[in-house]
Amino acid sequence: MRSAWQHPVRFIFLLLDLTVVALGQQTMPPGTPATNSQPVAAQTAAPSPTQPESQTSNAAVLKVKTRLVVVDVIALDHKGVPVTDLKAEDFTVREENTEQKIRIFNFQHGGQKQGEPAILVPTTLSPNRITNIPRFKTNSTLNVLLLDGINVTNVNQKYARAEMLKFLEKLPAGQPIAVFALGSKLRMLQDFTTDPTLLKDAVKKAKDNTLEVRRESSNAYDLPPGILEGMPDAMLQSVLRFGQDQAINQLDERVGLTLAQLGALARNLAGYPGRKNLIWVSEAFPAFFVPSNPTVGSNVGTQDTVQPLIRSYQNQIDHTADLLSNAQVAVYPVDAGTLANRDAYSSLSNTDSNGQYLGRSAMGTGRVGMGSQQAEEINRAADVSIDSHSTMNSVADQTGGKAFYNTNSLDKAIRDSLDDGSMYYSLGYYPENKNWDGRFRRIVVKVNRPGLKLHYRQGFFAVEPKDYLKQDPKIVAMDLGGALDINNPIATGLPFQAVVIPPSTQNGNKVQINFGVDPHVIGFELKDDGLQHAAIDCGVSVFTTKGASVRVQGNAFNAALKPEQYQKVMQMIFPCNQTLDLPPGEYVLRLAVRDNTNGLIGTANGHATVPATANQENKPNDK
Repeated sequence: MRSAWQHPVRFIFLLLDLTVVALGQQTMPPGTPATNSQPVAAQTAAPSPTQPESQTSNAAVLKVKTRLVVVDVIALDHKGVPVTDLKAEDFTVREENTEQKIRIFNFQHGGQKQGEPAILVPTTLSPNRITNIPRFKTNSTLNVLLLDGINVTNVNQKYARAEMLKFLEKLPAGQPIAVFALGSKLRMLQDFTTDPTLLKDAVKKAKDNTLEVRRESSNAYDLPPGILEGMPDAMLQSVLRFGQDQAINQLDERVGLTLAQLGALARNLAGYPGRKNLIWVSEAFPAFFVPSNPTVGSNVGTQDTVQPLIRSYQNQIDHTADLLSNAQVAVYPVDAGTLANRDAYSSLSNTDSNGQYLGRSAMGTGRVGMGSQQAEEINRAADVSIDSHSTMNSVADQTGGKAFYNTNSLDKAIRDSLDDGSMYYSLGYYPENKNWDGRFRRIVVKVNRPGLKLHYRQGFFAVEPKDYLKQDPKIVAMDLGGALDINNPIATGLPFQAVVIPPSTQNGNKVQINFGVDPHVIGFELKDDGLQHAAIDCGVSVFTTKGASVRVQGNAFNAALKPEQYQKVMQMIFPCNQTLDLPPGEYVLRLAVRDNTNGLIGTANGHATVPATANQENKPNDK
């Protein structure tokens, strides 16, 4: 595999103008109006063979002059019935005890209006044209079922799928749902649809994406009977310490996989307007992990303690929750661990002929200081359950959702999740505090009508959008690396279209890719030089049809535009391009664009064919 990420290209207007002409006089119509400037009316000409076609974008727009904070609020009366007649003046929003002025207010009703069903807009793009603009149009809240193949035991996965199928049997008409699965990779099993048959087929396919559930426990306890009891104290301490390391490494991998895939899902949903309800059917994972610290020793007077290694995942959880809330995704974790199948309790019958508890393995309680394995196992299971529920509550609170656990009716919990997020008020404000210090700011929403119960996102991290590149370089690199991974679902945060032009004598027998990014979503920044600045990463990953990576290449396109140049770009597209020198063959392309000001990412998949006569002199790329 080859990798070539080139140095930034700085636009001068002549180059920009020529590039726009090469793409054609084409516009990408604006979606949500910009927060600090109204977009110029678009004028569309007939598309040329090398330009992106016109297609409306509905992506939310964030300008970097200041940050718009959107808070979705669900209001219920004392009977749990949604309240639908509140006005903007009924609400008070405080950020860290400072009242904020509500700039945006609307009420979203979950149901479809009569005569306006949810539809999948037919694509009109020709085969060589690619876009990541969402095509599902609906007046209803979008819902996503997320089946967790990482954090749920095999028994409970079967139970969860059965409960989902039961729920889909009674799916309300016109309710748009998509199905995703966590596993070795995040998979979209079914895009948004209102067809219950397609959804049921997707749930049945989820079993193909599951991983063997990891247990955060030491394999030392699985040794044959008598082995641990016969070890010298020093050796036993080493074995137990190794077991703690092993347990933490297992959990590190599990948490890392889960959070990375939740982040990828947030980027996939970012381009869909309005609130998205994510029903995450999982047993989750603890935010803090403290392995057991048994005392060891041949007699009480010489007992020693293996000090535990403590691991905290709260920062990573907070970062992922912030990605989800910024994409207007509310998370509804539903505990798939039924009361009847809690691991420790299901193994209580594991005893020897004398009735002594053997635990998960055949180990008993013969060593002084090792304690009652039965009691330890029950305590461990209870602690893990409580800690996992704490993680569920944390993610739900930070995104404005609600956690469901301690129930054997997943069907009802899933239905309640959809109902809870179907009607809500959207409040938007610009923070009075402009000190973007990266700290978490708590939000409190109140209404002037007593007796109502509200739930909403509990706050946000005060990171100014234009400070995206000031984050940890590893996180920034991982964001783009994940975007270029063909295994991840496409990202919709930064809408774009692209044209893949096959090799010809006109383009030097190379594959040419012309991108057109929606300028109304780009975080242009007016600086002291009077110019509008923007920086867009534009890249492509090339794969064989069997999935082998061939090359990754790209570069940053930096613009500094005069007012008239800026207006011209806003009427059309922000262009960038890539040229690929490939040997003959069939290729799968992963295209990616990233706004280096606000961190928004867009990706799409395409294909390229290089005929055998196009470039006979090229040597094959790295296999």
